[in-house]
Amino acid sequence: MHGKLDAPPLDAVLGSASTVAAGRLAGEGPAGRLPLTADMLREEPSGNVFGLTQNVGMGWSPAALEGPQYVIVSTHGGLRSEDGSPVALGYHTGHWEIGLLVRAVAETLRAAGAIPFAAYCSDPCDGRTQGTTGMFDSLPYRNDAAVVMRRLIRSLPTASGVIGVATCDKGLPATMLALAGCRDLPGVIVPGGVTLPAIGGEDAGQVQSLGARFARDLVSLDYAATMGCRACGSAGGGCQFLGTAATS
Repeated sequence: MHGKLDAPPLDAVLGSASTVAAGRLAGEGPAGRLPLTADMLREEPSGNVFGLTQNVGMGWSPAALEGPQYVIVSTHGGLRSEDGSPVALGYHTGHWEIGLLVRAVAETLRAAGAIPFAAYCSDPCDGRTQGTTGMFDSLPYRNDAAVVMRRLIRSLPTASGVIGVATCDKGLPATMLALAGCRDLPGVIVPGGVTLPAIGGEDAGQVQSLGARFARDLVSLDYAATMGCRACGSAGGGCQFLGTAATS
């Protein structure tokens, strides 16, 4: 069904020395001073100080480093351009627009004087893996992702709280488990919602049976192709049929 790309010539992969020559071997560090105190240097973990170095290295102002820090953990997947068109697809619509919610959370925190950090642990789509061994990874993902998310949250030891943004019946439970496991931090869950139903189309549950119905002469090839294309009424949100994904 899917074609393969031709392998590029080796010279195109390795490039030329001119590319290296045009690159930078050193750069100016951020200007300014970290808000350090003698007690911080003597008493706090060295990671707290190095974290400030990393913050300004990523572009945060040295003058705005003293606000409370919050982790935003999400299941965002894919890469959208500014106009919403795909640069790289996610695995499903459920996590496709989660990044917009993460941005809204971050901007709200920043406007209040806080310092937001965003970490990601994307999720699979069991509809995409139906009929394949990929289904064996669907339920185990929840526990695996919850562990990964908790590790990401714990990796910001200076955090004052955590916000989880997720959707669908794998990513959302994983995020809830992760936040529940961080009992010393206040947490908020932001569900990502469901995709809109398509006008004049089947829902995302019905279309998963198109192959079976076509094999039994219940639908035509044209019907299957049209309905399969039309099922998602919006680009973001979990599957809208009556199932656990729609509970998000």
